[in-house]
Amino acid sequence: MITSNLPFLAIAAVASNCTGLVGTTTMAVGDVQTFSGAQYGCLSGSASGAEFALIAFNSSTDQVNSLNVSITGNGVGAVPSTFLASTSAPALRSVIGTRTTAVPQLDESFHLRLLAKAKAEHRSFASARAMRHLAISRSIMGSGAGAAINTAALPSTANVGDLVTLNVSSAACSSPVYHALRVTAIGTKSIVLSDTLNPSGGFTDVDFQRIATRFDTLVYPLDVGAFGAPSDIDNNGRVAIIFTRTVNELTPAKVNDYFVGGFFNPRDLFPKVSADTTQNCPGSNEGEMFYMLAPDPTGTVNGHAHTTVFVDSLTTGIVAHEFQHLINGSRRFYINTAATAFEDVWLNEGLSHIAEELLYYRESGFTPRQNLNDAAIRLVSAAKYGIWKNDAASNLARFLLYVQAPSANSPYPNDDSLATRGATWSFLRYAADQLGTTDGDIWQRFDNATVTGLATLQSVYGTDPIPLVRNWAVANFLDDFGTNSDTRFMHKSWNFRNIFTTTFLNMPTYPLSVTGLADGVKSDFVIRSGSAAYARLAVPAGREGLITFSSGGGLPSTPLQFVVVRTK
Repeated sequence: MITSNLPFLAIAAVASNCTGLVGTTTMAVGDVQTFSGAQYGCLSGSASGAEFALIAFNSSTDQVNSLNVSITGNGVGAVPSTFLASTSAPALRSVIGTRTTAVPQLDESFHLRLLAKAKAEHRSFASARAMRHLAISRSIMGSGAGAAINTAALPSTANVGDLVTLNVSSAACSSPVYHALRVTAIGTKSIVLSDTLNPSGGFTDVDFQRIATRFDTLVYPLDVGAFGAPSDIDNNGRVAIIFTRTVNELTPAKVNDYFVGGFFNPRDLFPKVSADTTQNCPGSNEGEMFYMLAPDPTGTVNGHAHTTVFVDSLTTGIVAHEFQHLINGSRRFYINTAATAFEDVWLNEGLSHIAEELLYYRESGFTPRQNLNDAAIRLVSAAKYGIWKNDAASNLARFLLYVQAPSANSPYPNDDSLATRGATWSFLRYAADQLGTTDGDIWQRFDNATVTGLATLQSVYGTDPIPLVRNWAVANFLDDFGTNSDTRFMHKSWNFRNIFTTTFLNMPTYPLSVTGLADGVKSDFVIRSGSAAYARLAVPAGREGLITFSSGGGLPSTPLQFVVVRTK
């Protein structure tokens, strides 16, 4: 590609707008070209005319970076409105079960804030490990040399019907809230507890035993097989699942657009008493556990009614999500001894959304890399469609939010945006599909990483992740468009174009935000790091179209990369 440092020029639409500025690029339909570091690009209309998509990608790794870019086409024409046409869609369906726009959504930002707060605690991993090793050694030595420093709040000798007292607060190490909890079920890998202050009309002991069995036989082997085994700092061989009204209380009265479904609190991995007294965490329960929404059929807590059927439909997916957080945090804290910090929140959340997707595959019988579309997820059977709604639809709904506003969002900022979560999940799935014919051990590599954020991506992938992010951004436009055979630009697991137009929306076009370039008119974009803006243009037959890229009227900023795809 020939580049020039000439200032921005408005050039009349003639047969060649590019003379003296840049050489002509001739592309076949489906070709992809990158114009990195260029101020100008020249596209040939060939003998019959051509249509192009232009993806402006911000390759910066600065998570708060946004870049301004202006794109002007001279000698270009408007692209017909059918540019992104798909098959006609049926009427809008309630695809997310109870999670539609008409009912409250899970408050995912709450958990992000909780993880961010724990990461900011700066608790000493070394101090926690030292106390853990000392406790184990004293326990092995027996009472003659001093018993273990801490008595497990949930001992391995617990029985159904026992009452234990635990801190059920969502706070970190301070302001504990102690409730009496009844042991309601004990499985091979789980211990289920119910808050004695829960509203009436909730789960029965039979329900709790079914939940324990579901964890033992489905969630535990799924998450451990994918991400690795958690620690067992309380030496009871089990993970505690606590149904408590304090989760219900996190949704304020008169708030009807969201609710909290459950959480893992990293403080429970911190020692109450540390070798470094500045790292003490008196509110810790010193064990592996998470906290779940309790059924409340009459809305006793803040007026929000949640039936047992509704809570049960959410529980397995939330448990799979939270268990990944527990595995990730505990392996960094106690198992991967080179780790010095919790994983960055955006990546930690993305991995938990992967856990939800893996649950969908396990329950439905589908596998990754099948390019699932509406006919597969919805029309095969009502049962499989119900599994998709419970386990997978929310991931796609979050990614849809990203697709509708890509330049304003990104796969790797530390924020509480649902669009971020959707983008991170989609990118992680895309990258796994690109790097292997099966998932293999890729998710364990994430939870065994000793670095954080983008450095984790680099360590897992063995290469700079940014080109993968760029190709993912191209795939968000080009996948299943019908002109591409380059697997680098394919989403192999999901046909988003079909699902978003057919399963989710009553519309004939894929809802990716795309700007049409008008001849001689400058189009301005603000693009967040790790993301892209999309434009479309046509070049008439026998003509050349000059594309000018600029930032502030001058050369485009260094991180900006411009990818052009010939679509017709």
